[in-house]
Amino acid sequence: MKKVLFHERIGSALRKQRMTDVYEFPFTLNPTIGCLFACKYCYVQQFPFNRWAVFGEEVKVKPWMPARLDRELDRLRGLPQHLKRVQVGNAAECYSPEVMARVRRELGRDLMGEILDVFRRHWNVGNQWAVHIITKSHLVGRHVEILSAMRDQVQVEVTLVCLDEGTRREYERYAPSVRRRLEVIQRLAEAGVFVRVMAMPLLCGREEALELRRVAFECGARGFKVKGLNYFEEEEVRRGEAVRRKRKEDVVETELLVNSGELLDGRSLIVPMPTKDWRGYEPREMPVLRSGYSEMSGIDWGYLV
Repeated sequence: MKKVLFHERIGSALRKQRMTDVYEFPFTLNPTIGCLFACKYCYVQQFPFNRWAVFGEEVKVKPWMPARLDRELDRLRGLPQHLKRVQVGNAAECYSPEVMARVRRELGRDLMGEILDVFRRHWNVGNQWAVHIITKSHLVGRHVEILSAMRDQVQVEVTLVCLDEGTRREYERYAPSVRRRLEVIQRLAEAGVFVRVMAMPLLCGREEALELRRVAFECGARGFKVKGLNYFEEEEVRRGEAVRRKRKEDVVETELLVNSGELLDGRSLIVPMPTKDWRGYEPREMPVLRSGYSEMSGIDWGYLV
């Protein structure tokens, strides 16, 4: 039985990352704990995430997140511009139908709408943050108007691991259909929003990946990121018993990437980066990455273009 609970214990809205990988985001934000889509390949079914919510059966909502985020963004306004980047929904689905319905019914609120409004208000007073929303849900389309108004700071990353509906049902039984996701990509793109398709993990071959990219761009996507099912054993995933293999190579299909952090002409910049404990900064040579930022706005994001 699926449960939607309210997580009243207040914590941090933004979670600092160690920044040991050049592709890592400085901050992540998850308005909920857990996910009801229960995709077979999802790493959230493993430790430590499964300590906080029963995978596929339970979600805990953080109703305090918008107010907390507002205070944290204000406190962090002095960060270098290239560090004002947040990946939203990396460990939970922000647009779960069950979650949105209960929050609206019992609290009379639109939690993601409030979070987006906080980011936009800070942008308008000069505290400018880039927001990357990861979702499998077509319900992100409910915010097409606010996302259009935020198109100079936001990228929406829609996960599509294949085009075949049968394969989608096998691995993502409770997630929205391929058709619905393609439709919302087109809606967002028509509203001027930067959309990237996240084919991660790719559940088809190279030729199918090329077709997926073609269809995504035809719908208006401007970015494409692909990574194979190379950190799980496929048969275990099929059985719903995905166990991450620490020594298994994590291979990214770099030649298929578009506006997804691929290296740009071998260039690099020296920029201040946080130490692992975030207690200070150190100069670091960072490769210039093509991430679609120049298509969003004229803001200088340092090594991200």
